[in-house]
Amino acid sequence: MKNKRNLLVLISCLALAITAGCGRGSAPESGSGGTTPAARSGPVSMNKADYPVFPDADSGADPSVPAEEGGKGFTGIGWETNTDFDLIGDPRALKGGVLRDWVLSFPGTLRMAGPEWNTSVNYSISSMVYENLLSLHPTTLHYMPSIATHWQIAPDKLTFRFRINPNARFSDGAPVTSEDVVASWLFHTDKTLQDLYFYTQYNKLEKPVAESKYIVRMKAKESGWRNFEFASTMRIFPAHILKTVDGAAYLRDYNFKLLPGTGPYVVNESGIQKGKSVTISRRKDYWAETYRANVGSYNFDSIQLSVVRDENLAFEMFKKGDLDTFVVNRAKVWVEELNYDNFQRGVLIKREIFNSYPAVLSYMAFNTRRAPWDDVRLRKAMALLLNRELMIQKLFYNKYLPTNSFFPGTPYENPNNAKNPYNPTEAFKLLAEAGWKDRDSQGRLTKNGRPLQVELMYSNQQSETYLTPYQEDLRKAGITLNLRLVNPETRFKLMMQRQFEMVLGAWGAGSVFPDPRPEYHSSTADIENTNNISRFKDKRIDEICDKYDAESDPGRRAALLQELDGILTSQYQYILTWYSPAERIAYWNKFGMPKGTFSSVGNAEGSLGLGPGIPQLWWIDPEQSQRMQRAMRDSSIKLEAPPVEDRYWQEYAKDHPLVQVQPKTQ
Repeated sequence: MKNKRNLLVLISCLALAITAGCGRGSAPESGSGGTTPAARSGPVSMNKADYPVFPDADSGADPSVPAEEGGKGFTGIGWETNTDFDLIGDPRALKGGVLRDWVLSFPGTLRMAGPEWNTSVNYSISSMVYENLLSLHPTTLHYMPSIATHWQIAPDKLTFRFRINPNARFSDGAPVTSEDVVASWLFHTDKTLQDLYFYTQYNKLEKPVAESKYIVRMKAKESGWRNFEFASTMRIFPAHILKTVDGAAYLRDYNFKLLPGTGPYVVNESGIQKGKSVTISRRKDYWAETYRANVGSYNFDSIQLSVVRDENLAFEMFKKGDLDTFVVNRAKVWVEELNYDNFQRGVLIKREIFNSYPAVLSYMAFNTRRAPWDDVRLRKAMALLLNRELMIQKLFYNKYLPTNSFFPGTPYENPNNAKNPYNPTEAFKLLAEAGWKDRDSQGRLTKNGRPLQVELMYSNQQSETYLTPYQEDLRKAGITLNLRLVNPETRFKLMMQRQFEMVLGAWGAGSVFPDPRPEYHSSTADIENTNNISRFKDKRIDEICDKYDAESDPGRRAALLQELDGILTSQYQYILTWYSPAERIAYWNKFGMPKGTFSSVGNAEGSLGLGPGIPQLWWIDPEQSQRMQRAMRDSSIKLEAPPVEDRYWQEYAKDHPLVQVQPKTQ
């Protein structure tokens, strides 16, 4: 999505409190349609040195390209690389089987850029199908090779060179060359693609220059600490197709068709059942499967994302064994509904994962261009009438924390932000100052004879658990809140088009390195399909964004974001709600997974821009799966279950602090 590098993942609003049955469920098949993994017969080395960074180095090189131009025999002298990084996946992982997951809605498009592309489904697909020149190790945040084996940063910090791995291949078999990098830049900066974020981001770089088949040069137009990140993490698309496809043609012809990628998975046209499901299939010819960066990763033969438009139904499907995992965003379900027989016997597992994944920003956003919501006093009054503390206690079982920052739980949160406790007295004072002090015969607040009312758009019916109490508190205050339930596709489209008064939503972090410009800079306020959905403008925020992009010192960047955070929270363009300090999941006890459950900065989805999660790191353990099957047939069997709380990464961070300030080349 175009936020926070700016790939913010749009996440369904938190819906907490649901009454679900506790059926016993039937045992899910271990393979469920894919090749069932076979048990491993011998020991497996956990020593990273036993897994080469570049196996079969340069075996796929064009023999006509000399070593000094990046061809076979390239020495890397005078270049940077990283061959000392730790394993990310678990070498004990086995290939095979199907991961069955669900999504609340089918995306309006499966394009990887352009209007409305930035959905959670598309981010999941992008992270599995496409690769960048470099990637970040999720534990150290050091750059490591991906499509490129080596890189250079010139002393001026403006010029970057990358050496393409001669073994890299697209899923259609075409070799990756420097021309693909050039074509990818041209694609992302094509105005007819109608993608302001990519256009703005990659226009910070000049058009890349293919110095040879395997060496490409990029140059930034002006200094900025993110320039190398932009250059090295641009997704690479095939030039041999893009040469006949401009932005307009892509929008027309690729609505539900994907360009070939270099990643471990593909989405074939046969895997797209419009309105029903998307199947992401593992490549059997993935060029980098045995590279250290990928050992123990990308294990499922396929990942099936089925559309289930009712969260209750999805939970019931999970309990029956029709879905393999379930992210539990409802505190009532977590506390009250996951304690029945299958959980008590270890057939089903519940876990809370505490790591360094940036918290989700949940909100109710105002369209600040629509009167009367252009008045900050009114927006603040609405925030003070949301009784977050009582809701967290009574509805959410104290599983959430109040959000008081646009960067909650990170070094960028301004500690001086207002905490905004429930305060009707202060709210009435602000309403009166804004002219809303008279009342009509129905007790509604009025101004110039017009009652105060607002429509709130949302797409998850379970959100009514807390929206209805808020609606009642506002009614008592004399404010009419009209709740408008729409399907997720409609909400997303209307939100991107700014066709709302208030909208309920949540942004998931797309990177550990915040990028405030796409959300909050004035240049994004008047253009549709950007994340500045509140249409907010502020001169000082624009100045901070400019300084932040140019600032080389991480500490000063953090200070700038704290100042920006203070301005944003004081302007109440969003009513900030709450966030969870951990991710809660439930799953059938048939999986293997590395320590920590996810990577240090990953979540369950393992979406683009952050660290890997379930789709990348888990696998079906055939022996565990058999034990689970036996336990399903014999209710006297109790399986070993891990502790509910997984704090591996918190313990790890005590000796290996992860400073989320900037990526590191070494």
